[in-house]
Amino acid sequence: MYKKFLKLIIPKPFIKIINIILNRNIRFVGCYKKWKYAAKNSTGYSDKIIFNKTKKSFLKVISNKAKYERDSVLFYSENINYPFINILSKIQSKHKSCLKVLDFGGSFGSTYFQNYSILGNKDKFHWAIIEQKNIVNFFKNLKLKKNIFFFSSINNYIKKYEPDVVLFSNVIQYLEFPNKVINYFIKKKVKNIIFLKTSFTTSNEMIKIQIVPKNIYNASYPIRIFNEKNFLKLFKNNNYRIVSTPLKNEIIDCITLKNYLFEYKSK
Repeated sequence: MYKKFLKLIIPKPFIKIINIILNRNIRFVGCYKKWKYAAKNSTGYSDKIIFNKTKKSFLKVISNKAKYERDSVLFYSENINYPFINILSKIQSKHKSCLKVLDFGGSFGSTYFQNYSILGNKDKFHWAIIEQKNIVNFFKNLKLKKNIFFFSSINNYIKKYEPDVVLFSNVIQYLEFPNKVINYFIKKKVKNIIFLKTSFTTSNEMIKIQIVPKNIYNASYPIRIFNEKNFLKLFKNNNYRIVSTPLKNEIIDCITLKNYLFEYKSK
C-alpha cells in the first residue's frame, strides 16, 4: 500500500530518476549479428532463478494471497485489462461455442489470472498455454480445476484443438526463430492472431540483450526488435488484415512496444 501512496505524491520525473539510480528500469544493451551470440552473453529465459521466483509468486496467487503475478511481481488487487478483454469479447461474440485461445509463452498464466473474473468463464473461454516443460509439469501436479490448460509444444495442442485466437503477449521477440512459429499459424489460417507489447523499429531488425531490473530478478536474455514494415508485410501477403484496437503503444529505452490484431480474410 505504501508504494501506491508514494507514487501518488512523488512527481513522475522524480520516480524515473529514482528507478534509474536503483537500476529498476528495463535496459537494452549491445547489438548482435546472430541470436547465438546474444544468448552466450545472457542468462536466458530458461534460467532456474526465473522459474523458481515466478513459481513462488504464483503459489501465493492460487492460495488467494494475491490476485495475479507478472514476471514474478505480485499484484494484490484486480486490474482487468479492459481494452484487451474488449477485443476478445468482440471475437467471442461471433462464436456459438466458447472461444479457444492459445496463449503462446503465457508463463504461469499471467494474462489469464489478471483477467480471471472474465476469462475464468468456462462457457465463453477455453484458455491454453504453451510453455517450457518445467512449467507444464508444475501445473500437471497442481491439477487446477479451471478452464486453463498447459502444453509443452504446438503439436501437443493441435492434436486436441484448433485455436480461434493465438495470443503472443510480450513473447514473440524472445524466440530464436519467431518466423517459424508465426508462419506455422499463418499456414493454419488461424482466424485471429494477436501480438501484445511487441518490439519494433523503423530501421533494420536488431538483436540486443534485455537486462531485467534486479528488484524483479537477476536475469538477462536476447531480444529481437523487428522491422515493423517487414513484419506487417508478412501478414498482408498471407491474406490477413490489421484490425484497429484500443490498445496503447509504449516506449521503453527508445524501443517501441506495439500491439496488433491480425484477422484472416476469408476468400
